[in-house]
Amino acid sequence: MESEKSDIELMDKIRQGDMTAFGLLYARYADLIYRHILVRVNSSFDADDIFQSFFLNLWEKRDSIQINTSVKGYLLTWLKNFILNSIREEQIRTKYHTQGQENWTEAHDYTWTQIVATDLDEKLKKVVAKFPPRLQTIYLLSREENLTIKEIAERLSLSEQTVKNQLTEALRRLRTESGKKNFIFFI
Repeated sequence: MESEKSDIELMDKIRQGDMTAFGLLYARYADLIYRHILVRVNSSFDADDIFQSFFLNLWEKRDSIQINTSVKGYLLTWLKNFILNSIREEQIRTKYHTQGQENWTEAHDYTWTQIVATDLDEKLKKVVAKFPPRLQTIYLLSREENLTIKEIAERLSLSEQTVKNQLTEALRRLRTESGKKNFIFFI
């Protein structure tokens, strides 16, 4: 009972800003506090961080601490809540960090895809611009306006076989050009 009374007296002095009293309280409870932390977090690295934060927090909030019974019981209860809050904060930090990474990766992938698609589109247009006019027209109607062979044949007054032959020739030229320039077309 005497140690409880002296603990309460220490807490009174700590509330008044007495660093010596804080050092005595620290010396009394540091091992017990550290062991309790280590049992709950299973990592000495995390335990060290929580341990330091716990005592720092105790000092910073000394004015608001009101203990009428057991200092040890109060500290252990406060420690349990402190550990739970620390773990919760770490989980939230990890969650948002992971989400941030996923969002960054998705944005980076999307940006990269856009750059590659734009580059390929420009190269494709340069190659198609070199086609003879009728071949160019048939290719553009097929790929950009998404017309069928029959629709292209009707629009240009050509036979369907002629349109097929022209599309085959356009695709052959694109493959040849893509092989020369070392780029890929998804046609």
